Amino acid sequence: MRRYKQSAARAGNALRELIRVALEKGYYTESLHSANDHPERNISPDDIIHGLERSDWELAKDPNWDDEHAGYEYLIRTVDIEGEELTIKLAIYPAEKRIKVITAW
Repeated sequence: MRRYKQSAARAGNALRELIRVALEKGYYTESLHSANDHPERNISPDDIIHGLERSDWELAKDPNWDDEHAGYEYLIRTVDIEGEELTIKLAIYPAEKRIKVITAW
């Protein structure tokens, strides 16, 4: 199956809506890497949700296809609860309106 590269601009609006719905309905999960590594990095699930709920987050680069997660992966640049810079790597599952946090730093 051929995958077409999505532009950051085109992906942005649809991604914001998908993230909003996923957070609102609780269709949000974390990878084992994300769940286990964030406490050491002082990044909590609340920091991630705060960053994703903000209206001013930006895509750090164009999305890439990720075979391991069978979907597009996005890097989102935002801030945590304390206002510190936060980058979140997400896998997106549009058919289920679900998101998965792969990692954050």
